[in-house]
Amino acid sequence: MTLSLTINKKLKKIVQNICIIMIIFLGVLDIGLSMPHSLKLFRAIGTYYNRFSYSELVIHRSLSIMIGFILIILSNRLYKRMRFAWIITIASLFISITLIILRSRSIINPLIIAELFIITVLVISFKDFSKKSDKISVKMALLVSAVSIVLVILNTAITLFLSKGNFLDIYAFEDALEKSIRLLFLMDISAITAKSPLGHIYLDSAIFVNWACIILSLILILKPLVYNPIINKIDKEHARKIVDEYGQNPMSYLALEEDKIYFFGNKIDGVIAYTVVGDVAACCGDIICAEENAKQMIKEFVAFCERNDLSVVMINVTERFIDQYKGAGFGYVKYGEDAYFKLEDYSLAGGRTAKVRAAINHANKAGITVSEYKPSQKRDKKIEEEIHKVSQEWISMKKGGELSFMLGGVGLENPMDKRYFIAKDANDHILGFVVFTPFESRQGYLADVTRRHPKSPQGVMEKIIYDAFMIMKDEGVKWGSLGMVAFANIGQEEETGLLNKVFLFIYENLNSVYGFKGLHHAKEKYNPTEWRPRYLAYYPEIFNLKIAYAIIKSQYPKGITDYLFSMIKQRNEKVLQ
Repeated sequence: MTLSLTINKKLKKIVQNICIIMIIFLGVLDIGLSMPHSLKLFRAIGTYYNRFSYSELVIHRSLSIMIGFILIILSNRLYKRMRFAWIITIASLFISITLIILRSRSIINPLIIAELFIITVLVISFKDFSKKSDKISVKMALLVSAVSIVLVILNTAITLFLSKGNFLDIYAFEDALEKSIRLLFLMDISAITAKSPLGHIYLDSAIFVNWACIILSLILILKPLVYNPIINKIDKEHARKIVDEYGQNPMSYLALEEDKIYFFGNKIDGVIAYTVVGDVAACCGDIICAEENAKQMIKEFVAFCERNDLSVVMINVTERFIDQYKGAGFGYVKYGEDAYFKLEDYSLAGGRTAKVRAAINHANKAGITVSEYKPSQKRDKKIEEEIHKVSQEWISMKKGGELSFMLGGVGLENPMDKRYFIAKDANDHILGFVVFTPFESRQGYLADVTRRHPKSPQGVMEKIIYDAFMIMKDEGVKWGSLGMVAFANIGQEEETGLLNKVFLFIYENLNSVYGFKGLHHAKEKYNPTEWRPRYLAYYPEIFNLKIAYAIIKSQYPKGITDYLFSMIKQRNEKVLQ
């Protein structure tokens, strides 16, 4: 039964992809048939066009070109199964059918049959085209606009050259290209002189198409600057309310970072923050919703991912929803441990925190003080400039680059509920800072971003973290967290499968690439109240290389190879020193 469903699913996808190829062909055909020279090359079509009045022919030709470009440009988005592309493509195909009927004065036409077939396939499989649109960056918008403009220029130039008998002063393709550029960018009608009715029809419709291209390009370029921020703000505020109420995982607040896509519950109030790597939805932490709604939230998200042919990996999840993940068909494995501090009982007494005490004493003797900077109450340009300077110097010191997705940013441009603790020397210069993010309805705070000046004295970070914990303790905050250490205490699991053994090998043998053990020791010296296990949950329940790649790639978007080479280079430089 499962095999039959798999075959049917693959067959359906093949048919859909054939339709997408047909759509590209139809787009090219729409553009080609709208060219004036087609009246000479295809006499039957020429006869159809002769039935149009002058104004009808201008409108018909202009719409045909626009529909052709839309079908070609949207085909890539349609291949990615995006809903907006599905909607616009179907609308464009109906317009195309209308244009064919007007041109041929008949509903029996091979092109109409082909387009009705495509529409039928798309409508039947509409559930498969449910993926949300990618966030268009300014860079991507400029690229798409540039490609569109180049296509319009080439279409105009080729048409002018092929129908040069209808125009004056066009002898070579270079002449046609120069005049098409002047027509597009300068709207210089005088650059081209028509010597036939056909030439006049072409010029009038070309001006319409060119203006439409420019306006659509401007809309596309402005979308990331105007439309996206408005929609993002609405979604983020909605997500923020859900995170504030249900965000039990210290990672939950990272849902509000800019690199996240949101999946909101359909029947319940919940959100999942994710990104797409290849055909894997990599999720930041747990689902965020009421515990009684967890089963429904997981069900909705899995259904969404299955419709879009996406596997799922949920990175750094807690024990709270493990049973619900298992019940939904997820596999899971211990991924590491998170250092938790029960603040009401926490102190630096005892031998286990001796190193932290010594570091803080050194910082105190150096005249270092810690205070909380509250940008939501009062902004201080000098402090923020120094914070950014320390941050940049810290990033440049880390030659492996800056990780993301499972780590937050400084976020001073929109601090929201973040808390900033800064360390200053006797000269009032900032030496380091820690950004804390809330969880458990502000009953807990995670030390998310920790950065210091490369030349800062010993004890700066220890003093910031301890003083911040003590301030929060006085406020009645229950928990502090220093975050997860990947692969920590993996070998203590009773059931050690192959994946668990791989993680243990990485922890024991690849510290030269990433300092897993060093990070563990750095957090362990604070003597956490407890280490809480963290897991990877993945669907389907068989872990594979594409999921492993998605975990790494989501956290280092610049590229895994680049990251590994930079880390190895950094290690070699330390050895040489």
